[in-house]
Amino acid sequence: MTKKLELQVLLKDIISKYIVNYLGSSTTINVEAEEYIENDSSGTLISPLNEFMNYVDIRQSQSLIYSIDGSSRSFISSKGIISIASVVISSSITPIFGVYPPISGFPELDLKRPFLALASSSHQSPLIPFFYNSDFITTLSLDGTFFTSANSPEEIETEIRTVLETEALKKIPKDGSIILLDGPLIPPLIFLKSKVRDEVLKMRLEVMRSNVIGVVKRLDKSRLLISSLSKFGSRFSERFKIDPRKYFNDESFILDFIKSNLSPPYVPISLGPILRKIGNIPLYVNYLVYPLHPYVFKFSILRIESLVNDLKIMDQVSSLKFTRDGIPFTLAIADRTAKEITNAILRIVVTTLESMGMQASFYSKLEQVGI
Repeated sequence: MTKKLELQVLLKDIISKYIVNYLGSSTTINVEAEEYIENDSSGTLISPLNEFMNYVDIRQSQSLIYSIDGSSRSFISSKGIISIASVVISSSITPIFGVYPPISGFPELDLKRPFLALASSSHQSPLIPFFYNSDFITTLSLDGTFFTSANSPEEIETEIRTVLETEALKKIPKDGSIILLDGPLIPPLIFLKSKVRDEVLKMRLEVMRSNVIGVVKRLDKSRLLISSLSKFGSRFSERFKIDPRKYFNDESFILDFIKSNLSPPYVPISLGPILRKIGNIPLYVNYLVYPLHPYVFKFSILRIESLVNDLKIMDQVSSLKFTRDGIPFTLAIADRTAKEITNAILRIVVTTLESMGMQASFYSKLEQVGI
């Protein structure tokens, strides 16, 4: 059994031995930038129009439910960027199945992956970054290049957070349970360089199983549904009295779709399925519309992604206990706990570094007050 580490002791060691020394060292070396390429988000509706909308059969789920969510934040100073990530697994039996990095009082996920990344604002010699790597901290991206402040905080956070979430999937027993993953099954990773993105996707695909379900909560930027339905032209609007071509995001379209086609008492429905391909991997996407009250026009709208085309998945998700905000309860616990861990780590790091004279950038000052 591995010895448990106290997070504050671990962070004190990281700050004194790694962060201060690494961000304070500099030399000269050439750095080449690489462009980002956004993934294609188009899909194809694979059901006939008369089967596009289905009523969901709510039954008490007998399966054990696990939920995974990660969180990340960054501290930016004149010396460089410090990015922090955490991951939490919750379950329908144990609210907190495991957390990483290790926190006293919580079950630990022994991931052996860095949760903290350093990006210097000055050029480093080729050897220096290697001296500042450990089980918990990294200065190197997955493509072998070292992080610099030329990288955006979002890029660094996306890489270390996605890796932690992927590694956490390996810690869940393969016992016929259902695993809810916060966000897309295969994330777009638009901030990452092509080599890093390919490596992260390879890692994710190696651990994907048919019982892993992606749950996308924010649909105000999603266009997958309206893009897929627009291919039907006027046939869709003639049947459902609404034209998806007039909308800019899936969420606004779905809400007006409900107004045009349903009336109280509202019951859960699913829209889809849509076939979406990421490389050679087929993903099946359905939209769950879950009424928060049968007679009030207020809904939770979730995009559900799976490797299998099975509408029973929608029945299973809708049978879960939901929060008042319309999120599956276990997923909400993982989300909240991961954010609390990341924020706590950030406060410790920021407070310690500022006491040592390292000044936050204007961006980080806004982040600290929640703007």
